[in-house]
Amino acid sequence: MLGSHWSSWAAARLPVLQELVIDSAVLGEKRDLIIYLPEGYQNSEDRYPVLYLTDGDIQAPHTAGTIDYLAKFEQMSPMIVVGIVNPPETRERDLTVTPSEKENPNQLENADRFLDFVENDVIPFVKQQYRTLDYQALSGTSHGGQFAINALVKRPGLFDGVIAISPSLYSNNEQLLRLAEPALKKHRLQGHLYVSIANEEPTMTQPYQRFVDLLTRYPTDKLVVASQTFSNETHNTTVLQGQYAGLKHLFSDWAIPEGEPKTLADLQEKFASRSKLLKTDLKIPQDKANGYAGWLQYLNRQDDALALLTWNRANYPQSLNTHIALIKAYLHFKLADDARAAFDDAIKSIDELSAEQKAQLEALFI
Repeated sequence: MLGSHWSSWAAARLPVLQELVIDSAVLGEKRDLIIYLPEGYQNSEDRYPVLYLTDGDIQAPHTAGTIDYLAKFEQMSPMIVVGIVNPPETRERDLTVTPSEKENPNQLENADRFLDFVENDVIPFVKQQYRTLDYQALSGTSHGGQFAINALVKRPGLFDGVIAISPSLYSNNEQLLRLAEPALKKHRLQGHLYVSIANEEPTMTQPYQRFVDLLTRYPTDKLVVASQTFSNETHNTTVLQGQYAGLKHLFSDWAIPEGEPKTLADLQEKFASRSKLLKTDLKIPQDKANGYAGWLQYLNRQDDALALLTWNRANYPQSLNTHIALIKAYLHFKLADDARAAFDDAIKSIDELSAEQKAQLEALFI
């Protein structure tokens, strides 16, 4: 019986996996997508940012787990993960930059064609099928990392964040570096960029370092850059740590600092920052407001605690818990008249208040 209960509990809190096939007009092929929906997606009307990922059959499962973990501890937002499968027979063609000496420069090939597929087939499909926000990011490893940087250079603004782990920048005699430099010099690139390398051959590390040098040479406020070397990892093992660090960089201002209580003003500032990043309006959740107010109440910071609790009641007037927390705080601070007024407000505010709920409110004064 215990095992059955645990399985039910765990399944309800894991990302939901869906496997789909998209018939691409751009590629003239059918391609596989692996979609991970965040915990709670199916039981809410919330919209989510999206992470698009190359080599989705390999990289999507652990990336979805990393996002789920970081989101649980409020280090980043939950995300929809879209893993685009790159089968071995087309992977190099899909992800490596188009050679500069191609015969017809107006005909998209290789990574440019695949980027066109992502922009014009995959992204509209995902937006149509799922509840998405306008924030979208791209992550890739090795050839996928090259593809991610190529997307940043060729389509600035398409992705708000880019993660490139051990990018294979040696292709076509380091052609991507020659494409990146003028774009960096003109400050065309924007968003957040995370790049990393492992303990690898000079073929990988030397062009990577030249790319990092370019990023340093042409800084801009429009592009927030982080780079990292994982000297104890190899090309094949670095992606786990690189993905974790890259996601934290993309959401570097997301977390609420631990170890000290937060006032209403502190929380409003943080949620305004989150709203700006995701390009949507995010409100302080009622349980978080109650939690920080309880901490302030414990510290006897009366004005701060009551300001947060009265804001919470005003913003969640149908929540019994917000009314109870405010009444308890008034009683804690020996403000009996205010507590009674808050009780009257609860009775008037909550629609279809049950007898049991009313009894809960009355019991606070016993």
